[in-house]
Amino acid sequence: MTLPDQNNRLAALEAENKRLKEEVERARLSERRFLDALRLSPMAMCHHDRDLRYTWLYNGHMGFVQDDVIGLTDWDILDKDLADRMGTIKRRVLETGRGERVEMPTVAGDENSEYFDLVVEPLKDEATGDIVGLSCSGIDVTQDRRRREAYKASEENLRFIFNASPMPIVVVEQHDDRVLFFNRAAQAVFNLENNQKIFDELDLPADVRQNLIDQQGIEDYKLSFCNRTGEILVLTLSCTPIFYDGLSAFLCTFHNLTKEVHYQRQLEEAKEKAELASLAKSQFLAAASHDLRQPLHAIGLLLGVLEQHIPGPEGLQVLERVMTSLETMNELFSGILDISKLDANAVPVRLEPVNVARCFESLEDEFAPIAASKGLKLVFVKSSLWILSDPLQFDRILRNLIANAVRYTQSGRILVGARREGERLRICVLDTGIGIEEKDHEIIFQEFRQIGNRERDRRKGLGLGLAICERVAKLLKTKIQLTSVLGKGSMFSFDVQTCEVKESERANTSRAGGSVLQGKRILFIEDEIDVQTATKYMLEAWGCVTFLAATEQEALEFCTQVDQGLPFDAIVADFRLRGEETGLDVILSLRRKLGVNVPAIVLSGETAASLIRKLEIQNVPLLTKPVMPANLREALNNLVT
Repeated sequence: MTLPDQNNRLAALEAENKRLKEEVERARLSERRFLDALRLSPMAMCHHDRDLRYTWLYNGHMGFVQDDVIGLTDWDILDKDLADRMGTIKRRVLETGRGERVEMPTVAGDENSEYFDLVVEPLKDEATGDIVGLSCSGIDVTQDRRRREAYKASEENLRFIFNASPMPIVVVEQHDDRVLFFNRAAQAVFNLENNQKIFDELDLPADVRQNLIDQQGIEDYKLSFCNRTGEILVLTLSCTPIFYDGLSAFLCTFHNLTKEVHYQRQLEEAKEKAELASLAKSQFLAAASHDLRQPLHAIGLLLGVLEQHIPGPEGLQVLERVMTSLETMNELFSGILDISKLDANAVPVRLEPVNVARCFESLEDEFAPIAASKGLKLVFVKSSLWILSDPLQFDRILRNLIANAVRYTQSGRILVGARREGERLRICVLDTGIGIEEKDHEIIFQEFRQIGNRERDRRKGLGLGLAICERVAKLLKTKIQLTSVLGKGSMFSFDVQTCEVKESERANTSRAGGSVLQGKRILFIEDEIDVQTATKYMLEAWGCVTFLAATEQEALEFCTQVDQGLPFDAIVADFRLRGEETGLDVILSLRRKLGVNVPAIVLSGETAASLIRKLEIQNVPLLTKPVMPANLREALNNLVT
């Protein structure tokens, strides 16, 4: 070999040596990186020969050192039970040439044992393909297994809870509607099986199905379902998107409303029956009140006439007692019918501005003489405020409270006043009467219950006034308050809403003058002769010129008897006339004939809300029979002045 050849050969060897050094360095670097990765990993790795002796080991987490175990077996370093279980798997891989993977406890049968995931693969000779040993890896999966066991236990608990629930619960796979889980209640209702498509059986409409497709869920969708016994169930369905065993699903809950719907139907039927019974009662009361009040009405008018023809004091005394008994009966009828109407919500409420001062003045005129006759001082504290209320019902409450105070106060005084409380006005009636024990505060608002009237003295009322007051107060959305000290007196009060009123409206409510009936022409329409006669005598005793008619035709004849002007100043008509004719019909016919809204009053024993509304529309006041002479005279006085 020549020298140049030797030099070339040497250079080539040096280059190869350099390349090999670089390869070794790269291999060492790769090994270091691999070992660094192993150190950061919880994994242990090893190689075995065919006799299951360790030929290589990396176990930075199990406390073994590689040099101490090379040439040893699992039986030399581990518990025999664990070594046996691992040895069985490793021998099987050597025999079959197929790798295996198993999750294995370090201590068999111990629920607190640690677990590792063991992977065993065969090592083969690259040249011959013969199995020369094993490559094994293991990783601690104790925490992961604990989590899976906890999840499984939680899932079992959830299944237990679901099965214990009386509410049908179904888990349905989102994409194909397959049933993944159902509880016992759902099985009882739907007779389900796994993989069954329940939404098809429920026949859900397109928009509801679209909500499910869009994963928006459903809330309280009402549906009907015929179960296997043929019973039609009323259900509500709610669906919430969830994950179940790694699948997108819906948690579907059903609320069985069948019994509730049945009870609701029964309730509606009972309500309908109650309304029909209430209507029948109202019709009966209306009919009975008309038939019973008609003779009482006639008696009252005749007694008023009879008073003019009894000269002696003894006869007048008897007449006074008869009048008192008649007034008591009238009060009883009115009270019972008022309570019936209030309980049946048959009393209309018309809210309008009410002048408190004018109401006080009217009541003072009425009750001051009565209080003075008992030696009582009745004081009204003036108020310039206006309230928003029904004037009739407001007057009814206050009138009853004052009447009670006068009845049950033997000495001292009665004070009626109003106190502003923000936007409300509190109306108070105070007396120095007998007082009421606290235990009786609720009792006195019951029908026919009175305190301090064991002898049932009718001069002290019938025990209906406060019962009516309480119901009317409820109608006006207020409440009667009571403060009382036994033996010293009582205070009844209630509050109402205040309102602002224009000066023009205030001027229109100035108090009218007294009653002037002398010479007034009154048309009285009544088809019963005795009532006609009694009323004629009464009106003539007051100085009225009286015209009598039993029908519309007779009434219209009076319109042709004068050439100009009105033939009469006011009309008083009984509501029920012969046949289908009513007093209101006659009044409206006369008004059309004359072209003027002649002032008119209707007398009736009926108190139906529909009748009251008809009269209000035509601006015709109603006097409820039996009508006492004083009440009729006051009403006529208001009409003609």
